[in-house]
Amino acid sequence: MMKKILLTLTMVLCGVWIVSAQSTTTDVEKKIQNRISYMKEHLKLNATEAKTFWTEYEKYLRSEMSYHESFRKNLESKKIKYDPRNKESIENVPSELITYMMDQKMELKKNLNVLEANFYKKIKGILTPRHLFDFYTIDEQFKRTVVAQKTKASEAPQKSSKDASAPAQSKPKR
Repeated sequence: MMKKILLTLTMVLCGVWIVSAQSTTTDVEKKIQNRISYMKEHLKLNATEAKTFWTEYEKYLRSEMSYHESFRKNLESKKIKYDPRNKESIENVPSELITYMMDQKMELKKNLNVLEANFYKKIKGILTPRHLFDFYTIDEQFKRTVVAQKTKASEAPQKSSKDASAPAQSKPKR
């Protein structure tokens, strides 16, 4: 009887773990697709550019998300709950864990800089100079919009029901 209970409990926990992992994967996919959709709406490429660029852009986004996920998991493994929008989230974290977190953050920044530099080298040979400029302008606009939505949502969670990973659609400034 005890074996059946343990087996059932194990199966339930595995199921919860799988659903949780799928949820995280789905969230990452949703973020990637939202960013690609936003970029496709605002960045008008010719057929030659589009053929190569969108594949490289998706690879770049997946690598970027992977670095962020590794950072999150590294903090989680040390039981550090960090919210960059809430300074108080690390109020009770011991100094050595704050140092660990900052080391991880610096490593993340380094990896993201290398990733972006390599991506830039690739797309510089794919896009026209105007489209290259437009890409980075639109990308910054996307990021500012997402941050603004997240900030607004964290300030008034009961008022906001919008998905923070899908920014409001607007035309980039030139």
